[in-house]
Amino acid sequence: MQRRKLLLLTLRLNKSIVMQGYFQLGFLRKKHGYKGEIILHVESDHPARYASLDVLFLEESELPVPYFIASIRTHITAEFIIRLEDVDIESQVDTVVGKTVFLPESALPALSDTQYYYHEIIGYTASDPAVLGIMTVEEVMDRPGQPLLVLRHPEHENPILIPLVDEFVMSVDKRAQHILLAAPEALYHL
Repeated sequence: MQRRKLLLLTLRLNKSIVMQGYFQLGFLRKKHGYKGEIILHVESDHPARYASLDVLFLEESELPVPYFIASIRTHITAEFIIRLEDVDIESQVDTVVGKTVFLPESALPALSDTQYYYHEIIGYTASDPAVLGIMTVEEVMDRPGQPLLVLRHPEHENPILIPLVDEFVMSVDKRAQHILLAAPEALYHL
């Protein structure tokens, strides 16, 4: 309890952090039994990387609030059964089930210059020779078939959805924060 209070006090003093510098790891899916255990669903290509977590963060009042993990064990491929410190009675567990779980970006493995995390490219500009003007990446929708870039163009009322696939992404320039696309022109007019 003391560790969480101290870290929370530090975060409140530096409120400019908000949720910047954190990424979404997954969510607390449901209770597991009646002894304070919770199923943590991890949205990652390599969930095993997170098998030894000792802290996770939940957003409360727009701040990342740390919850220390008392125990963690593998449930199925992308899920763990966890018990959080100071969250041990059923009513406390109920308050955290369903919440999104965040970790500091520093917990992410480093990538090469040609690789990127979806959350990194939000806010990047995008262009395609088939479209006049510059677009902005508003979101990456991670869909089962393929992820979609949600683009905003100043002359389009609705967002433009372009599959985020190698065939359509010519380059991603991290320094310039720009994505060069070559998608079929018809996709921009749907």
